Amino acid sequence: MEPKELTRRAFLQQSAAALGVGWTARRAAAAPWGANEKVVLGFIGTGGRGQHLMRVAMQNKDAEIAAVCDVMDDRLADAVKITGGKAKPYKDFRKLLEQKDLDAVFIVTPDHWHCVQTIAACEAGKDVYVEKPLGQNIAEGRAAVNAAQKFNRIVQHGTQQLSGQHYAAAKELIRSGALGKITRVRIWNCWNEVPHGVGHPPDEPAPPGIDYDMWLGPAPQRPFNRNRCFAPGYWFFWDYSGGFMLSWAIHHVDTVHWILGVTAPKSATSVGGKYALQDNRDTPDTQDGFLDYGDFYLQASIYHTSARPIEGGDYGIVFYGVNGTMLLHRGGFQVFPEGDRMKPMQHGGSAQDEPHVRNFLDCVKSRQQPIAPLEWGHWSTNAMHLINIAFRSGRVVRWDAKKELCLGDEDANKLLCRTYRAPWGQYVRRHLSPEHRRYFHETT
Repeated sequence: MEPKELTRRAFLQQSAAALGVGWTARRAAAAPWGANEKVVLGFIGTGGRGQHLMRVAMQNKDAEIAAVCDVMDDRLADAVKITGGKAKPYKDFRKLLEQKDLDAVFIVTPDHWHCVQTIAACEAGKDVYVEKPLGQNIAEGRAAVNAAQKFNRIVQHGTQQLSGQHYAAAKELIRSGALGKITRVRIWNCWNEVPHGVGHPPDEPAPPGIDYDMWLGPAPQRPFNRNRCFAPGYWFFWDYSGGFMLSWAIHHVDTVHWILGVTAPKSATSVGGKYALQDNRDTPDTQDGFLDYGDFYLQASIYHTSARPIEGGDYGIVFYGVNGTMLLHRGGFQVFPEGDRMKPMQHGGSAQDEPHVRNFLDCVKSRQQPIAPLEWGHWSTNAMHLINIAFRSGRVVRWDAKKELCLGDEDANKLLCRTYRAPWGQYVRRHLSPEHRRYFHETT
């Protein structure tokens, strides 16, 4: 099946059959998991999000954190303290992956590391929970999927909204047809950071306690700059991510794909620019992207220059149906009828991180696919990459979802991959699809 024709149920059935024989490396010849047997975890990346997920994981009696890794000394020390001094610290994730007792790892590093480290973990026989977005480019995302499939790994993509009960309720309502035909969807995040944004700090020597060369990893060699190395700054540089169009809106488009049962747009276009902010970011401060799915379109809006709410909020998803409109966000959803075609509705919010981590732990044990399988995360991440490719190339990008290529546009296809610093490119190179190999480059 082509991706657009593949239902989630069929995908899970196929994947479960393919992965059913996969076990974590240390349990390859062991009996099935006991209900209370601990899943031994390592955490790669222990900043704010990493430490939060550590605490979430530790709420589960059958989870144990035995190793932590970070390139920043203070974060690494804090992570060890969170485990009560029990976790072994590492500065190099490759050394952590050599620890034999680890069943799975959480990858909570900057976006440009996600795919390289996911591939390395799969090769080491570990299951993976990888934060969103899946990667810095489309080719490496497909390489990560290929690696997970080759080594029979369970991989959960960190789009935790899929584990929220109210998101499931919204999906059920829309799938029931109550809203009628959905003709358009809008997703957005809006703030006003004018004039200074994330600021314009000067380049400087890397401070002590940070292995900056390891932080850069596969990304180009650049002088140390605080905005490049610390969140939220690094999200706004093409070297590492794709602005909030990629790193935040991925949550929204992933939810839309899941609810409407689609996996790939037919085309993408985007407009915007850096119009007002005086900081050193190189991604837009104002951007709209449009994705054409054939029988509906999606508008994605990322504004750092105006906090005027859209549909009453600074972020969210709206499904526009012929019978009614649904406003959906992490706090719940509301339905606004078209006349008397349906009744108004309101639903409260629900937990997301906690059930998402729980689902991952359960799937490590059962070898069933998680709620957010890696390939679904890849397809959703692709949609936002395509908006940015359209923006950077300055034209409409038509998408071949089967080959994962831009149709008839070599300039756009050059943005499907990147130039990697050695030795990190080797992880991606050996799992690239044939269609993407000519766009891969590596430098010393």
